[in-house]
Amino acid sequence: MSENDATDKAVSHYYQKKALSAEKLQQLMDVAKLVEKKPGAKGINWKRRWVMQRNVSVAASLLLAVVILFQWMKVAPTQQQLVSSIAQEIAINHQKQFSSDFSEVSYAALNQVMIKLDFKLIDPERLKVNGFEILGGRYCSLSGHIAAQVRLKNSDGEIFTLYQTSSHEIFDSLTEHVQQAKGIDIEMWSEGGLFLGIAG
Repeated sequence: MSENDATDKAVSHYYQKKALSAEKLQQLMDVAKLVEKKPGAKGINWKRRWVMQRNVSVAASLLLAVVILFQWMKVAPTQQQLVSSIAQEIAINHQKQFSSDFSEVSYAALNQVMIKLDFKLIDPERLKVNGFEILGGRYCSLSGHIAAQVRLKNSDGEIFTLYQTSSHEIFDSLTEHVQQAKGIDIEMWSEGGLFLGIAG
């Protein structure tokens, strides 16, 4: 199973757990039908009965809409959940220590060969003072969007993994974060129109 498939499966499983179950949905519909079918007294005014049934149907529909909306609001991830999810994804991929598909040792050279990216890699300002050496890069995904994974080595020989992707809507609301996931320090920020994360 590829890392994209694993991520999609995990996200799908998360939302399936939070969604209104088919059983609960059916129970709501059954209650609405029972209310509609409740027999009236003899000699009831049929026009009045039709109006009452219509009102009950409208009320049941509104109730169902409110329940579905509540479930959707409950499922929508908070900013912290989103940050944690992205940090987990970065940490998992960093731990796998995939070999580089491209052996180029500069961002300019990687831009020449990584033609599937819909953005240009940048040399992050905040990393320049650390004297990182680029070991190569490969394609990956971050929260379902194509990204670049750049392997770096610091002066102590420690390996870091830098992620760069376009600043899609999912990342727009995120401010700078430092998070720990799976015992790994993850730093995330935006720079030059891109969303970046580094693990190490």
